[in-house]
Amino acid sequence: MTRLVAYGENGRRVGESHHHATIPQAIVDEIRELHEDHGWGYRRIAKHLGLAWYTVAKIAKYQRRVAVPRRWERIPEATEGPTAA
Repeated sequence: MTRLVAYGENGRRVGESHHHATIPQAIVDEIRELHEDHGWGYRRIAKHLGLAWYTVAKIAKYQRRVAVPRRWERIPEATEGPTAA
């Protein structure tokens, strides 16, 4: 199995393919849509999605999850458990 990994202009992983990402890109897009297009406040969005309001605020203000993928690469999925030597 392989998966797609996004890399930014600096060559580092970005978006949900980053190893510290916990929020899927679909949720990030929903946060921005609800805030920008529908005028929802940070706390309302946070309650709706079950997230902290300050996380929602940082995403909506483009302080988090800002990097845009410049290239994609297929990498093999990690196998479960330790490898036999």
